[in-house]
Amino acid sequence: MRPTLFTNAVFITLEGDSRHGCMAVEDGRITALGSPAELAPLKDRGFVSVDLGGGFALPGFHDCHSHLILTGIMTLGLDLSAARSLEEVRDRVRDAARALPAGEFVRGFLLEDLNLRDGRPPLRADLDAAAPRNPVLIIHPTCHRAFLNTAAVAALGLPPDLPGLDMENGAPTGVVRDPGVLTHVFPAMMRSMSRAHLDAACAEAARRALAVGLTSVQSMEGGELTPGCAPVLLENAARLPLRVTCWNQSMDFSETVALGLPRIGGCICADGELDARTAALFEPYSDDPGNRGALLYSDERMEGFVREAHGRGLQIAMHCESERSIEQVLAALEKALADEPRADHRHRIEHFELPAWDQIERMARAGVTASMQPAFLPEFLEDGRLEHSLGLFGPERVRRLHPYRAILDAGVRVCGGSDSPVTAYNPLFGIRAAAAHGFPEQSASLREAVEMFTVQAARSVFRENDLGALAAGRLADFVVLDRDILAVRPEDVPGIAVRRVFVGGEERGG
Repeated sequence: MRPTLFTNAVFITLEGDSRHGCMAVEDGRITALGSPAELAPLKDRGFVSVDLGGGFALPGFHDCHSHLILTGIMTLGLDLSAARSLEEVRDRVRDAARALPAGEFVRGFLLEDLNLRDGRPPLRADLDAAAPRNPVLIIHPTCHRAFLNTAAVAALGLPPDLPGLDMENGAPTGVVRDPGVLTHVFPAMMRSMSRAHLDAACAEAARRALAVGLTSVQSMEGGELTPGCAPVLLENAARLPLRVTCWNQSMDFSETVALGLPRIGGCICADGELDARTAALFEPYSDDPGNRGALLYSDERMEGFVREAHGRGLQIAMHCESERSIEQVLAALEKALADEPRADHRHRIEHFELPAWDQIERMARAGVTASMQPAFLPEFLEDGRLEHSLGLFGPERVRRLHPYRAILDAGVRVCGGSDSPVTAYNPLFGIRAAAAHGFPEQSASLREAVEMFTVQAARSVFRENDLGALAAGRLADFVVLDRDILAVRPEDVPGIAVRRVFVGGEERGG
């Protein structure tokens, strides 16, 4: 690529309030920012001009928590996100099965059973009727529930005593929850897929990420969700049109070291999921007395893992949706840091959806980053969902859902992600959700929300010298938007158009 002067745009650097009308790029990095007149002499050094056609340029968006391969797998599968009745689910599954040989899996994804008018999820009998010759596996958007027919229960080898396998009158209903959905369903599903299918999934997910302005994604691979896929991602990374950071979500240190990774974790699940009532709470779910969810590791196992990972100099990230799992992991991190202080560890807690107020202050003191997914929030508080959330948590706990203002005011750094495919790659939607909280007193500012998906996401993996801002020496990864994202109302952010996307100064198509 020839040295380039990018013109005819407002370059929002996100370093202070600095804005410029021209940006110079050479060898994939930014060499200077200034006015067109100030940078005009670079034309004498062979810089060519590229007119961006107006608009507002800012650092490329960065998703701090996603599952790239699983996103691609779901994109290539049967999309059930729009289903609103069991009849519609059965019809879609029946049509998909007719196009397949007998015995081949029908894999459906993104089915939110709360959206079904019937008031229940599809059960084994429903799916048996729709596809009697094929195993059927349907995954909930959270990946913490699955719906199967009889053939799928047999094909995946699910034992009748599998924890999380719903039983009725001695037979499986077809619903699988945590922990069985993670320990058995996902590994078995992944074993049934070819390497070519996984490579295609990587490419398709990257294409979708670029289309919404993402130039960097952090992908959690391996472990129970996508066993064996961390090497697949790393082998695909150089061919993908955006930057990928791999987290190995396994407690296997030898595997992580063999992959050459300085970090470990991601969706190593300390607990389950809030909506499935498997996330670990201090007190029972309001509508399910006696159920506090469950911790998936003993305190001893968690403390041992954290101590060893920290001692090896690895950066740690752990899935903790709610207060009891946050307590377990945070306490383990505090002990490890007390025994072996490390000033700039940048350990992370992923999701951090329902923290206790005192845990926020302790996170700040320990220097632990909150890696959060603002797009989850509307699923709890908007479009009639508040009543459902009140049923889960009651009027007091519900006010602690994603408390961005409290977290930021305490001094905790927050990076933003989607957890794609749980929610789609869409940083603009995430920015809007953080800045227009259903409880307004917990809203982030628009600037803070943008920084979650740029500055803070880059910092969360020690990439702040390369990514996250437009400045001399940084990589020339940027997006061009049709409006000034810092000057609109938060609710209008999702309507902003991503006009162009550049990685290393080269335009990439979505």
